[in-house]
Amino acid sequence: MAPTNEPKGRRAIAGPLVLFLAATAALVSANSAYAPDFRGFWHATHDLGGIRFTAQAIVDQGLMTVFFLVVGLALKRELLHGALRHPRTMVLPLAAALGGMILPALIYHAFNPGGPTVAGWGVPMSTDIAFAVGALTLLGRRVPRNLLIFLLALAIVDDLGAILVIAIYYTRDFHLTALLGAFLVLATLIVLNRRAVRGFGPYALLAIVLWLALWRAGINPPLAGFLLAAAFPASSPARDTTVSPEHVSVRLERRLSPYVNFAVLPLFALANAGLTFRLADITRSPPVLLGVLLGLLLGKFCGVGGVSWLAVRLRWAHLPTGVGLRHVLGAAWLSGIGFTMALFVNTLAFAPGPERAASKLAILIASPLAAVLGIVWLWRARPRGPLTSDAPAPPA
Repeated sequence: MAPTNEPKGRRAIAGPLVLFLAATAALVSANSAYAPDFRGFWHATHDLGGIRFTAQAIVDQGLMTVFFLVVGLALKRELLHGALRHPRTMVLPLAAALGGMILPALIYHAFNPGGPTVAGWGVPMSTDIAFAVGALTLLGRRVPRNLLIFLLALAIVDDLGAILVIAIYYTRDFHLTALLGAFLVLATLIVLNRRAVRGFGPYALLAIVLWLALWRAGINPPLAGFLLAAAFPASSPARDTTVSPEHVSVRLERRLSPYVNFAVLPLFALANAGLTFRLADITRSPPVLLGVLLGLLLGKFCGVGGVSWLAVRLRWAHLPTGVGLRHVLGAAWLSGIGFTMALFVNTLAFAPGPERAASKLAILIASPLAAVLGIVWLWRARPRGPLTSDAPAPPA
């Protein structure tokens, strides 16, 4: 789910709640008397000027571009103004994120060492930022504020890893000419940045061209949003004294985040979370089910928690003020909430069929379990120190 500036109170819970309701509505609809109409709406093929598309494709390939844009802007914010700005504070979330990506993939691969199901190793790697942060926010002052910053940084790095996996591994039917065109458009975006062009209009027009070039190149086109975020200016010109230095990209992120949280992602859940509970279909792929389920639950917990413990033990990194290892382990449970990005990767890894259904079921089981385990764990862990932070907070 779309990351935002440091979330507070109801704002941090409202987005995950809407997304949860949308996913529930999709599950109910897929198993009701209206299931044929529900599936028909999302999967019916339409033709517009020779271009064939479905409603699900509009959401997955079109609207999700805005989601990747917001994720990219959040990563840029953390690198320039937030927790990832200082090398001393970025080591721990970076190491934890790497552990939380590698171990789930290895667990999945242990159950699916070969054959058509091996492509699903990228599914259990991701963390849903807003669900995890929303769960942490429910605990209020029972958890240190620095734990929230740690979890935000970890999840953003985690999503960056998932984006790289999508770009590199889940690219099919590669077309060199279109890819060269995409590089040319990206170079033009960078030139606009260098020449201090700050209006969003030129960037948006070129982003559409970039989306089309990636689509023709065989690369997942929503990645155009992330590339646009990388090229979009992070600050105003030095001569412009009316806008704070960090305000340009942060302001765009703020404007887009409500649309992503309350429109794009709920539509994505409606289009992708629907699962018809046919036991015969689900049990046809137990290796996929177990690989994704255990990857999200045990893989995330052991990967994030284990690597964090090792990094602190070897003095490669230090725990933030007021945060103990038990708090990091609670965040490790919450990192197993993989909902949005995991479902997105699932649509790329598997064609419609029992493998995709089994993987989707594992995501829908593991995500709420991880949330409950993380909340209970952190509820029983008391802060060992002050709840205030010694690190700079993200922009308000």
